[in-house]
Amino acid sequence: MENIKTKRLPLSPADEQSLRDAHLAGLVLLGLILFIFEAFIPKPLPWLKLGLANIVTLIALYWYGGYAALLVSLTRILLGALFTGSLLTPGFFLSLGGGFCAVLVMILLFRLSLFGIWGISLAGAASHGIGQIGVSYFLLFRNPVVWHLLPYLILYALASGTVIGFAVYFLLKRLKKEFAF
Repeated sequence: MENIKTKRLPLSPADEQSLRDAHLAGLVLLGLILFIFEAFIPKPLPWLKLGLANIVTLIALYWYGGYAALLVSLTRILLGALFTGSLLTPGFFLSLGGGFCAVLVMILLFRLSLFGIWGISLAGAASHGIGQIGVSYFLLFRNPVVWHLLPYLILYALASGTVIGFAVYFLLKRLKKEFAF
């Protein structure tokens, strides 16, 4: 079989925006699928997840920038809560707080060009745990004991951030070859 390379035709600004919106909608959908898939994977603790859906947030960050990453992440969290029936529950607020904190840290590090994909992924995973602990303390429990969970969440974040960073690195490398972004 012959490898056929296609050239991307010049698009009008409106068509570029439509293509960007379609890509972002696809990333939200993919993140939602990963979120729901991960809900069925057995976990050591009910709230301890790998964070597979963060793959699409990092891809959105690298393809389209910080605003797109924030939009993809928060939309995915909201839709995920709607699909799983957890909207406005403590779990939703933990996810929202952790996700918001993580994406803000990732955007900052991306804009400052301080780290590569792995570093940004690790920082995002760690800040997700910090955001969740902050939400649990300030909105749910007001008990300083919750801060004792932070070292364990950071340790877990090192593992999950490494896995997610590894996946994003190879996905971006592969997608760059396949598509003209």
